[in-house]
Amino acid sequence: MKKHYFLINGLLTVALSLFMMTTQVNGQLYINEFMASNDFAVPGPQGDFPDWIEIYNAGTEDVMLGGYYMADDLTDPTAMYQIPDTYPDSVTVPAGGYIIFYANKDEEISVLNLDFKLSGNGEQIGLWDPNQQFLDSLTYPAQYADTSYGRYPDATDSWYFMSDFTPGAPNTDPNSGPGEVSLFINEFMASNDFAVPGPQGDFPDWIEIYNAGTEDVMLGGYYMADDLTDPTAMYQIPDTYPDSVTVPAGGYILFYANKNEETSVLNLDFKLSGDGEQIGLWSPDEQFLDSITYPAQYADTSYGRYPDATDDWFYMVEYTPGATNIYVGIEEKEMNVASVQNFPNPFTGKTTIGFSLTGPDQVTITVFDVTGAKVAVVANNHFSAGNHNIQWDASGLEAGYYFYQIKTSTGTIARKLTVIK
Repeated sequence: MKKHYFLINGLLTVALSLFMMTTQVNGQLYINEFMASNDFAVPGPQGDFPDWIEIYNAGTEDVMLGGYYMADDLTDPTAMYQIPDTYPDSVTVPAGGYIIFYANKDEEISVLNLDFKLSGNGEQIGLWDPNQQFLDSLTYPAQYADTSYGRYPDATDSWYFMSDFTPGAPNTDPNSGPGEVSLFINEFMASNDFAVPGPQGDFPDWIEIYNAGTEDVMLGGYYMADDLTDPTAMYQIPDTYPDSVTVPAGGYILFYANKNEETSVLNLDFKLSGDGEQIGLWSPDEQFLDSITYPAQYADTSYGRYPDATDDWFYMVEYTPGATNIYVGIEEKEMNVASVQNFPNPFTGKTTIGFSLTGPDQVTITVFDVTGAKVAVVANNHFSAGNHNIQWDASGLEAGYYFYQIKTSTGTIARKLTVIK
């Protein structure tokens, strides 16, 4: 009896070790860069110019991707295409390396070809393991011809348009250049009823640009627009008064989207829609720098990055035009929680919120929508020290962004959730 016990226990240990190893390997794979409108930029192995998707393996072991799944639709299981394992060497991504798949709907020709194409108007890309466990995804905006969209640095959550595309190699800083210029659309208000008076006595829409670089930047000659797809909509900022349109290193500048550009060099020739649209920023040679496609806005509430220059956007009742952004919903401090994560994310139906306590504590987990309205209380219990997983069913919610807040006796942490349908 004891031998059988040790045998079963040993097999369970091996199985658990293999599961943890597979999970660890899977967790190191990223959709890292892609091009959805490849006119003449990157020739494919068949002499054409196909859409392409780069997978980056940030782990310490090679991964054979035969049997893994990819798709351009995160909601339809029948759209998942299984990568063939007939030529394993051809679909193996080395540790710390990259592999390119071609989204050319020509999978009969090569194991590196997929059975779908990417839309230049914006859609989705997903990656799953052979057990159809979700690994990575993104929902991307409209793309530019011969421009890739990639993470920088590799494997992080920050995505950028990249005219300096690097298929099969580390992504380069899209905002770097002479003087380390790094400009961000950092905060804006698209429904300014009575919140921020403009210099002409009205209450115009406004857009804040943040210069995270090390040198002042004169923005005369740069372009801004409220449409990312129409080149004729790009408005060129005048350089007639350079001091007025210079943003200092580490500083901010406000432009007023009031369609009254004749009056001031800080006025733009378009207004922002409170129902949601786009904002883009380009260099004088029309190289893409930054953009956002934003949802419907609330009166006298700004929409901004927190912290500045990061990829996380929040509604802000404490708007800060020309200053560092503040988001009162997040308090990051030293606390009893050692780690927080939710998986999968994005998700449909159910997700698991995991956290680790360094000591016993009362824990409350609350979910809010982007307006700050409470959606659900997921947990309100006393937990022991160690790892805990709480499953939450969000199938009744609309698709979109939500935030869950974990509150203990020592502080509060907030994290973003993405619900898809």
